[in-house]
Amino acid sequence: MKKRSILVCAALTWGFGASVQAQTQSRGEVTDQEFVIRKDRVLTLPVQPRIYEKLPVLPQPKGMSDFVYTVNFHELNLPPVQLETEPVLKNYRPDRMDLYPGYLKAGYGNFASPLVEARFMATEVIDWNYAIDLQHQSFGKGPVLDEESKESHTNLGGTASYYLDQVEVFGGLRWAQDSYSFYGVDTSVANDPLIDWAGIQGNVLNTIKVEGGIRDIEKTGPVSYEAKINYRNFQDSYAVKESEFGVNALGKFRPLEDWVGKVGLSYFFTNPVGENYELNRTYLAIRPEVSYGYDAFQFSAGLNIVSENDEVAGKSSDFRIFPVLKASYQFAEEFGFFGEFSGDVQRNTYYSFVMENPFLGPNQQLLNTVNNYKIAGGIEGQFQGTFHYRGGVDISRYNQYHFFINSPADSARFDLVYDDKVSVFNINAELGFKVSDLYTLGSRLDLYQYELNQQEEAWHRPTWALAVNNQLTPLEGLIVQANVMVMGGLKGRQLNSEASDSYYVPPTAVNLKTIADLQLKADYGITDRIGIFVEGNNLLNGKNMRWNNYPVRGVQLIGGAWLKF
Repeated sequence: MKKRSILVCAALTWGFGASVQAQTQSRGEVTDQEFVIRKDRVLTLPVQPRIYEKLPVLPQPKGMSDFVYTVNFHELNLPPVQLETEPVLKNYRPDRMDLYPGYLKAGYGNFASPLVEARFMATEVIDWNYAIDLQHQSFGKGPVLDEESKESHTNLGGTASYYLDQVEVFGGLRWAQDSYSFYGVDTSVANDPLIDWAGIQGNVLNTIKVEGGIRDIEKTGPVSYEAKINYRNFQDSYAVKESEFGVNALGKFRPLEDWVGKVGLSYFFTNPVGENYELNRTYLAIRPEVSYGYDAFQFSAGLNIVSENDEVAGKSSDFRIFPVLKASYQFAEEFGFFGEFSGDVQRNTYYSFVMENPFLGPNQQLLNTVNNYKIAGGIEGQFQGTFHYRGGVDISRYNQYHFFINSPADSARFDLVYDDKVSVFNINAELGFKVSDLYTLGSRLDLYQYELNQQEEAWHRPTWALAVNNQLTPLEGLIVQANVMVMGGLKGRQLNSEASDSYYVPPTAVNLKTIADLQLKADYGITDRIGIFVEGNNLLNGKNMRWNNYPVRGVQLIGGAWLKF
């Protein structure tokens, strides 16, 4: 019975396994199916309410309580940030300035006096710049017999500069011609019928100057410098020629804000040649100086080291050293003082003498002036930027101090004379006043006293001089100037008409009249490009005589117009 049951179970088990296997295999078969797609069916979700929570209310601070924060330092080992600079193009629009490269001025006045001025210059800011100018003024008639005292001046030249990153290279060329007539005949013999007025000669001065050099553009850096080389050739109607070669250099050092040091160097070689002489003159000067400034206190100390080869009787050496001490202290804006103790050698040439007195005859005694010492001091100040004043005293001692006297051979020409020991005492005062751009006043008064060793008088040196300059701008475009120059105490040396071949009468001193010159100028710009001007000199019609026997022209008037293009 038990065995039969086992067989029945085995048969059922086998049959069930076969049925399952049959069903599994039938699933892989392809049968027909039907799918229904409903597009209008909408899926919806039940609405759920959102829960909003209110922000917590922060406590309000009470009063100015102290807050303590804890800052924790975290060291980060990061590489440095690499920043690359790039140029930024920005359109800057500065205020427009009407710059005109060309300028022309022309006028005419009495005494047959044409006036011409012309200038042309580059106005663009580029690597190089240039300028050319011309000035001419002549007087076809003069104070004595018209054409016998005519005068003419012409000046033509140009400059150019080339700019590098830190250096400016510059140069220039200039030609000048000045013509004078020797009309200063002694008035005591002016009516002499033997005088040939038509034979009055003149002196034509021709000068050519050439220079070139370099200088730094940044003037406020720790180091600044300038160096130039120049050449000058001069010739007059006396067949006197003078050529000059010069070198000038200046270096400034600013190691600290309050300290400035500088060294100047000058060297000149001059070769004057006359009818009976030829000289080779040299002049070398080295000028080191140190300056210190502390608030309103300024102090400088230096040396003037000079070597020159002029031949003077009793001269011990060509080499000289002079101290230079200067100090100033401004107690307040309204009051301060200054002082100076110094010495130097003033370089003189035939050209410089002729520029001072154009009626100089040929002279071969050319000497420099030695300023053994100069003691100066005074006070200065200003009030609210409107008034400023300055007053001082100057005591100087000179060797080879030069004067001009009428030549014994020809009273219309002058000779050079020197005094070996001269002391000059000077009191000076300056006063200035300015009211914005409307009115400006500048004035200076000088009083002189001379102590001489060899000369009887300080020939043609003034004992007092006063200059007052006024400028007024009452209207836009209108500038008016009124200038007054007064000079007195001049003395000339007059030859004595009683002298003859049999006996000699020494010359006498002649007191020259006080010089008073009033000058008025007015310039009005009708537009930015066109304007007119008028000028008057010696309006007081004074018989001024700066040099003995040479009266100047009377009232001089000139007018004209100018143009910018």
